[in-house]
Order: sequence, then structure tokens, then C-alpha cells
Amino acid sequence: MKSENLSKSELDVMAVLWRLGRATVSEVQGELARSRPDDKAFAYTTVATHLNRMLEKGAVTATKTGRSLVFEPTEDRSDFRQSRLSALVRQFFDGRPSSLASQFIEQNSFTTEELDELRRLIDEKKRS
Repeated sequence: MKSENLSKSELDVMAVLWRLGRATVSEVQGELARSRPDDKAFAYTTVATHLNRMLEKGAVTATKTGRSLVFEPTEDRSDFRQSRLSALVRQFFDGRPSSLASQFIEQNSFTTEELDELRRLIDEKKRS
């Protein structure tokens, strides 16, 4: 999937599909309506348009079930995140994950617990 080609709204739809596993347009629209403020809710036709575009991009598959199409993501959230992160590293950090990590650490604030967790992950990576 060309994950970097998904819009913010399409990513919102994907989040629902990852949570539900598979869903119809109505089910996705209902979930979005519950999770978004009223002024940001998507109409049924908007959700249908997003899902059709995502189908064209290869981000979802669709199976006819009765009179409805049921949509499923083509990759799980973890694989999607990995592909997006890899693209980010290639595009902005000369293919060097350590440059991304340095930038992230320098630009953010962390609790002591979060820093301990980062240290644990680094130590674990050194051992493997």
C-alpha cells in the first residue's frame, strides 16, 4: 500500500477499520460520529468516498456481503506505522534512524519513567 498517500481524513477512517477489523460504510460512519465532535463528523457519502479512494490506493479491500460492501485494511496498524516511519527516515533523515531518534529526543519533553523506558529499549537493542 502507498501508505504515505493517505489523507488525514483517510487515516481517521483507517483507525476505525483497525479498531473494528472490518466494517461497512455505515459502521465506519457511526464510529466516526461517536468519536468526533459534531462539527467534525463525516456524512455517510463522505465516508463512502474516502473508502472508495482507499480501495483504489490499495489501503483496503472490499467484499460484498448481502447488499453491503465490507471493508478491511490491507495491512495491520503495526506494519502501517513501520512503513510510514521508514518512509519518514528515508525522506527527512538520510535513511538514518538515529537521526530521527536524536531529533525526537531533543525536541520533546519526557518524564523520568519515559526516559527510563527509552534507556531500557536502547540497552535491549544493544544486547540483540
